[in-house]
Parts: sequence; structure tokens; C-alpha cells
Amino acid sequence: MAVIGSMIVAQAFRYMQLAPPSSFEDDSDKARDAEQMYPVAVRAVLEAGDWSFASRTVQLSELVSLPDLTAEDDDLPWAYKVPGDFVAMRQVEDGEIRWRIDENGLLRADEPGPLKIRYTRYIENLDNRPANFRMAVAGRLACYLAPVHVEASTTIERLEQLAAQLEKQALRADAGSASAQRYDGRDVGGMWADEVTR
Repeated sequence: MAVIGSMIVAQAFRYMQLAPPSSFEDDSDKARDAEQMYPVAVRAVLEAGDWSFASRTVQLSELVSLPDLTAEDDDLPWAYKVPGDFVAMRQVEDGEIRWRIDENGLLRADEPGPLKIRYTRYIENLDNRPANFRMAVAGRLACYLAPVHVEASTTIERLEQLAAQLEKQALRADAGSASAQRYDGRDVGGMWADEVTR
């Protein structure tokens, strides 16, 4: 695990008011649990908002044929493969296209390609990411580890509140990384940035 990852894990244990693992290479329950849940916590926080530093825009070409044992969908006849680092969809074309993502990573749509999408990508290395985001990951990781490593239910509830607060602060800080107007030409109402900056 990278140095920043180790720092995030250590902070998660501090939030739980516990000593962090002495080493992430040891065979302790703390180290093993932290290693297993760290990528889950990163993904959960990435899913929570439209982070500017994790945003990627690509053009997808429609698949020539569907994967084996995959049926056609008459309502959404065109299929695309989402990128391997895909976490959450943020925009498909101009927002007027009907679409769905299946469990096998297929994006179904009612329009032919090429299809432009904007999505949140998974980020493995958090070294150069905002400190607020890293603390939000630590808070979420603490929530995942607490049921195993913390006995008091009040502490677990406190950690859930802390994690939500840290995510909100990180989203608020990130909201300054893009213009206030929507860039897809649609109404401003319903933007996540409006919700977190109230």
C-alpha cells in the first residue's frame, strides 16, 4: 500500500480512537481488514459525488455483437462496454438519451454510437488528491471497520455522522473546481453542487 494509503488507514483507526496496525505487512486482524476494505471505501466515496479530479469524458463505439448468453433489448437496442475504471455515470450525451448499465458492464442505450459519456473513474493512487477527499475516505473506512473493531454502538453512530460530514466538506471544497453553470445546456436545478453548498 502506498504511503498516502497507509496514512489514510492510520487516520481511520484514529477516528475509531484505536491504535493503527504497526505494519500493513503484518498478519494482524487490523491490517488484514484495512487492506480488504480500503478499496471499498475509496470506491464508496468516489460514488458519492461528481468529483472533478476523477471525471473523465470518452466516446464509446457500439458493440458489433453482444457477449455470449446476453440477450438483446428491444427498448435499448444499442450496447456499449463501459471503461474498466468506471465507477459511476455522470452524463450520457446531452441527457436526453435513455440508457441503463447492466451487471455485466454493458451500457444499453436507445441511440447508436458513437456515444459520449462522462463518468467518475476509479483512482487507485490518492497521493496527489485533495486532503479533504483523503479524509473522507478515512472516515468511510472507519465506518466499515468499526463494527468489527469497536464495541460501542454510540461510537459507530458517531463515525457514520463524521463520515457523512467529511464527504460533504470534501464535495463542497471540490465544487470550486468547475464553473457554476451547467455545461450541457440544461437547467441548473438538481445539481449536486447546489445540495452540498447549502
